[in-house]
Order: sequence, then structure tokens, then C-alpha cells
Amino acid sequence: MIVEYRLLQYREHPERQEGRNFALLARAAGQTHVRAIGMKRNGFIDLNYYRVIAPRQIQEHWVFGEWLQWLQDLATWDSAWSSESPLVDTLFASLAAQERQIVVTAPRTEEWSGFHDVEVMLDSLEDRLIGTMTKPPEKPFSEWIEETLTTSELVYRKGFSREVEVSFDLPGAKPFITTFPYVITEEPRMGFKTIAFHGAKKDIQQKVNDALLSFQRAVESGFLAKERCIVFTQTIPKVNKIYAEELEELAQLVNVTSKDASERLQKIAA
Repeated sequence: MIVEYRLLQYREHPERQEGRNFALLARAAGQTHVRAIGMKRNGFIDLNYYRVIAPRQIQEHWVFGEWLQWLQDLATWDSAWSSESPLVDTLFASLAAQERQIVVTAPRTEEWSGFHDVEVMLDSLEDRLIGTMTKPPEKPFSEWIEETLTTSELVYRKGFSREVEVSFDLPGAKPFITTFPYVITEEPRMGFKTIAFHGAKKDIQQKVNDALLSFQRAVESGFLAKERCIVFTQTIPKVNKIYAEELEELAQLVNVTSKDASERLQKIAA
């Protein structure tokens, strides 16, 4: 069996000519097939896998979905890849000439002696040229936070800012300075700290102390109301519940990995 294929590759820095293969378009036994990272056999595309392929492009992962959908459409277009109508070659030659982060390789041909099962052959190609992932990587804490802020629509509130340094005057002492990773500076103001509750106890304790002191000073100064002091968390291990109990005396804890995180945040912000 003879197979002709092209690889799609993501290059973080196009000038380095180095990249990561993420999709395969193959022609064998008179049919065109698509294999790609995050693509199920029913054609469903799970873009969560692209956190590994393009970690710096979190907000742009939809582009991979567009490419993969286009490839699937191309594969079902019977006359798109034939000697009589070399449309695929023309399209990909044009793309290859452009300096893009997503590039397409020149066509390659392999002969698979004794192979008659196309799916087995494609599985082998996919494993060798792309690699397979049994499940997508866990979503980073920062992505959960951004998703919650977006779906709750707090990012669209007037005065929403990131990494804001705030100074609180103290009688007879130097001003207390803290940084809120997220804050809404317009009334009703809201201040946010982030603690994942995973890692060394010393680091967790430092983050808890910082949040407690920051919220205490913010409430005392009138900058924040107690009910609008928010700590973004993940699921808290039992061993760290004591820290959560400390925080709950002064702040609202919102587990951004829970299904009702956005709804709860909207209620707090109302």
C-alpha cells in the first residue's frame, strides 16, 4: 500500500524552522484521511490538548479548531486531491511560502508492504509522526481563573484591572503595600487573591498570610467591603482545610474549577 501525506506543524518562532507536528492529512487506498492531536475518531475536536502544543497562545487555540475543521472538509471533497485537480497541492504550496506559525510540509510518500488495513497504517503513522495523548493535560489554575472571570462577565466591568498595586496608610507607620492579581476599582470595588492550595506548606501559609493582611488593610481603609474580598481557589485538599477556614473569616472563597463558579461570582458582585 502506498500512502502520500502532509504534516501540519506549529512553530512558536517561525524563524527557527522548528515546530511540533499536530495534524496529518493522508491519501491512501483512494481516500483522504485526517489524524490530529485532540481529534476523536468521530471527528470531534478537543482543543484542551493544545495547551501543550501552544501554551503561550491560550486565547488563540480556536485557530487550531478552524484548521482541523478545514482539513476534515477537505478530506471529504472527492476531487480536491487528484492528479486531474491538484487543488490541495496548490493550496498548501501557497501556505508553505508564507512565514506562519502554522505550516504545512511538502508531500511525502511511503510504501507499506503487506499492509491492507488503512486504519492500522494510519494509527502507526499518527503514533510515529504526531504522537498520541490518552487525555488532555490538566488545565492550569490561571486558565480556570480567566475562564471564570470571562463567563461571569467581570472582565467587562468598568474598572477591572490586573496586577494592581495598592497602598494603605497606617497611623505612625510606613504605608502597607500589596498587589491584587485582579481588582475592580470602580464601585462596588472588588479585590482578588489567588491560592491554589497545592505545594509546600510554607508557600501556602505565606500566600494565606498575604491575603489575610491585604484584605484586613483594605477593609479597615474602606477600600473594600468584607463581602467583596475574594480568594480564587481550586479544590482544597483536606490537609489544607485549616487555611481555608482562616480565610473564610475575612474573604469569600471561590473554587474556579466548580461548575457554579461563575454564577457564584456574579452573585457576590451583584
